[in-house]
Amino acid sequence: MATPSTSAATPTPTTPAEPSRSATAASLIKPHLVRLSGSGTDLDEGVVERGLERAGGGSEGADGPTRHVVVVHTGGSADLSWTVDGRPRRERFHRGQALVNPAGWASRPRWEQDAELMLVALEPAWLEKLATESDLPGPLELAPLYHLTDPFLGMLVERLVAEYEGPRPADPLYAQSMLQALAAHLIRTAATRGPRLPEREGGLTPKRLNRVVDHMNGYPDGRLSLTELAAVAGVSPSHFTRAFRASTGQSPHQYLVRLRLERARRALLTTDTPIAVIAQLCGFADQSHLTRTMRLHTGVTPAGLRAGR
Repeated sequence: MATPSTSAATPTPTTPAEPSRSATAASLIKPHLVRLSGSGTDLDEGVVERGLERAGGGSEGADGPTRHVVVVHTGGSADLSWTVDGRPRRERFHRGQALVNPAGWASRPRWEQDAELMLVALEPAWLEKLATESDLPGPLELAPLYHLTDPFLGMLVERLVAEYEGPRPADPLYAQSMLQALAAHLIRTAATRGPRLPEREGGLTPKRLNRVVDHMNGYPDGRLSLTELAAVAGVSPSHFTRAFRASTGQSPHQYLVRLRLERARRALLTTDTPIAVIAQLCGFADQSHLTRTMRLHTGVTPAGLRAGR
């Protein structure tokens, strides 16, 4: 009598399917973003990410984000549309320019081209606690800032993001320290209450200052007069220099030089454009002028910076 074959009845083992990458790539800050890297839930007081937002974006909700969000544009130039007090706005963002979207502020931002972004979200209660420890009276309120050029803010965000993109695990102490430095800078530059407010120190309001810095950033050829900047700020030329220094700690000329040095630094590190051309595009008289200024302020020359990249 033949023995029945059992091979057909034996189930073939299957390998469990790996989880989809898209399931883990959603942003914790803005769910419609594609998360390229980030801290996840490692930080108690915030989230750090690099993300890609597709043109057209997605809805942030009628009540705006639940956390304070700092966004630094890090890709190619792109146009952003948003709404302020019911009025539509549109500006072209270049690499390094930023925005601050306070919790609960529904501005409905939408990028018109795909945009690579670095983002930091901060817990409002934690920021309130830091403001209280800094002796700021009253509840903390952040002013929304759009189309902002702030090299120091950009550097803090960039270093936080880089900490979670390195080959080694992120150092929690370093990341927490950088997050606290970012929060302190945000309180100083965007807080609308407290004794450190620029307007209470005779400085420019955040809105006026932002307008002036945007104007500086829009004219890279060096031809800017004090009278022109004062008109942009809406104050008299005699008051402008004093008010600008009270807001930034620098004269308008010093601030403009630092903006242009930052623009030159990024071009040197991210392009192969000749140094003489970069000098001209960034408002310096010639290559030697850029070299002298960069060595004075940073200790390195353009050629040295490019060679080290």
